Amino acid sequence: MEVYALIGPSGTGKSHRAIKLAHQLDAQAIIDDGLLIQGHSIIAGSSAKQQPTRIAAIKTAIFLDDKQADIMKAAINELKVERILLLGTSTKMVEHIASRLELPKPSKIFNITDVASEKDIRKAKFLRNRYNKHVIPAPILEVKKSFPNAL
Repeated sequence: MEVYALIGPSGTGKSHRAIKLAHQLDAQAIIDDGLLIQGHSIIAGSSAKQQPTRIAAIKTAIFLDDKQADIMKAAINELKVERILLLGTSTKMVEHIASRLELPKPSKIFNITDVASEKDIRKAKFLRNRYNKHVIPAPILEVKKSFPNAL
């Protein structure tokens, strides 16, 4: 399996850009904030964005809970993906996620600045700070189905 990663600070638009980058890389799945996403479906996981505290969100995003990590590993194995895109705030974070899920280290790590302009990043930060808006790289109907209280 080939693993790619997209890193950048919180609120800079990684989740928004993930689908396009995954398509360009021919990655069949994305792991973002505790969720495994394939195509237009959330396959497995718990959204870190749904956690009540920042610490709980971080633990969810890095699969610190062994049970959640095992569920995610099984889901990834069942999908039989050849390429996967991991999202995180740093190289250390995506490498930790890969390790927890028993995936190879990312062979290529993209920075948000590689796929988004400074203007787009500033806009994403503004929306996050001003409106506390979060993006999950899946269609809104899928998000509503999986997380009915999220919207």
